[in-house]
Amino acid sequence: MPPKARVVVCEDDPVILRLIQVSLRDCGYELLTASNGALGFELIERELPDAIVTDVTMPGMSGLELADAVRAHPDLAQIPILFLSAAAQRTHREEGDRHGATAYVTKPFRAAELRATLAWALERSRPEPD
Repeated sequence: MPPKARVVVCEDDPVILRLIQVSLRDCGYELLTASNGALGFELIERELPDAIVTDVTMPGMSGLELADAVRAHPDLAQIPILFLSAAAQRTHREEGDRHGATAYVTKPFRAAELRATLAWALERSRPEPD
């Protein structure tokens, strides 16, 4: 059995955070949470997760700023980043892409959509076998 994927979740809204946890709890992920981008970045540096799920709009360090910091760090740059946002316009998705998004999930999200997107991002990030 493969090891559980470690996922850092950065979300400042406790209700949304709980929805994410409930959505992913039976998928075998080890979820580590932070209430803002700065705490999330510290957690990411320390834990070296397999994926990051982050809200875009948070006080202090936003999800976009968090993604920039992750992408600029040589040991973290390849970690897939899923943005969560209520902003669903194409321009918002394009901005997410400019900041290194692997995927963009709009709020309100369906649990199945979040699970499938995270599984896809993790699979996509696995190295190709030789």
